[in-house]
Amino acid sequence: MATLFNNKVKKMLVGMASLGLSLALLSGCGNEEKASGKEKAGGSEGGVVSIGTHPVGIAYHSAGAGIAKVVSENSSVKMIVSPFAGSSAWMSLLNKGEIETGITAKPGTQWAFNGEHDYKEKNKNVRLLVKGNDIVASGLTVREDSGIKNLKDLKGKRIASGYSGDSIIPLIFEAQLKSVGLSLDDVKVVPVADVGQGLSALRENRVDAAFTGTPTVASFLEADNAVGLRAFNFGGMSADEIDKVSGETIKEMQSLVPGIELTVYKGGFVKEDTVLVKYPIALVASADLSDDQAYEIVKTLWKNHKELHPIFGWLETWTPKTMLDKDPLVPYHPGVVRFLKEEGVWTDELEQKQKELLEKAKQ
Repeated sequence: MATLFNNKVKKMLVGMASLGLSLALLSGCGNEEKASGKEKAGGSEGGVVSIGTHPVGIAYHSAGAGIAKVVSENSSVKMIVSPFAGSSAWMSLLNKGEIETGITAKPGTQWAFNGEHDYKEKNKNVRLLVKGNDIVASGLTVREDSGIKNLKDLKGKRIASGYSGDSIIPLIFEAQLKSVGLSLDDVKVVPVADVGQGLSALRENRVDAAFTGTPTVASFLEADNAVGLRAFNFGGMSADEIDKVSGETIKEMQSLVPGIELTVYKGGFVKEDTVLVKYPIALVASADLSDDQAYEIVKTLWKNHKELHPIFGWLETWTPKTMLDKDPLVPYHPGVVRFLKEEGVWTDELEQKQKELLEKAKQ
């Protein structure tokens, strides 16, 4: 058992090294931090915990690395980034306590908890630490030289599909196609494992459309510089029509992806105002993570949130206000409940929701 643990830690450390993050963040920096006067979280357990992310170069990985850096520098808990194909790839390990934390789309926490979509079993040990930022996803994206001008033009085209590591992607595709009267039956699906493979297939013209997330992410900008990328308006609408979207359309979208919304976006490879989708992310933990460690991680992020902001664009909006999820889809970790009560932000409504979710975890 000890050998398995040591091998796991070694692999995680190699992953961190590939990011260029100093291993000094993970050991021996406590004395310097005390001397610099940085605020340390309370708690006495410390230790090393892993954080599951998407592959290197994907925004989830960059955000996870930023979280690991701030926690490692400002507390006795040292976080190590562990990249996977996507949330679906690490969630069962978190459920078993084989990795301790992970960063994922908030809608995915519900699917994992309930055993829906790509999750064949219920992951009842998933617990919420904090809610993160809203992220924008371009979704179905084509090469500029493809001749494909809008979502309707994708009929009969080759679409990267599957994305076994991240169950939210096929559902975003389904919502986009449905918005213009199409379905996956109207396109030719080409299986890919993850975002990186889909993007490579698009660059090499092996597919006509593939998934892209936030348009400012480095890997998407590189692809745009190499071949030119085009994102589509959801529903074929223009940016000035977004306020006219019917409640029925929104309800239909959210039946596929809970919490998803439409937003007008311009930035990165999206050169003009375009109607894209957005949804929140979440930092989750295994129920096996100790209460003290969960308490310390959240207190550290809460009290040192400004250190997150310059690290990566996704983390710029992380504040105590945004980290508090008033409508959680999975139970809060008890260590987090303790901290939120200390801060005076734990409400009767959250207490009732927590009881309901914990009861559901027993079913």
